[in-house]
Amino acid sequence: MIPHTLVLKPGLVIYRIYNGYWFWGRPSVIDLWHDLRTVTSEIRPDWDLSTPGLREAWNAGDLSRFHGWEKHAGVETPPSAQKK
Repeated sequence: MIPHTLVLKPGLVIYRIYNGYWFWGRPSVIDLWHDLRTVTSEIRPDWDLSTPGLREAWNAGDLSRFHGWEKHAGVETPPSAQKK
């Protein structure tokens, strides 16, 4: 048996496969961290705040484009997004 480690995207799409014994074939925590950062950046539209219109939407109080904020309907707008 050869141990395998799979990094999956949503929908169980294989992003990367690591196979091997001991240290040489196994992914380090850093390897997994980099893979998961890449996968997350591909599926999260709010990952890069330099995306055109994203900062303006936040400042306008439109939190619909930001992950997780749609679940906090009763939460007030963050202080950084409040108009002065």
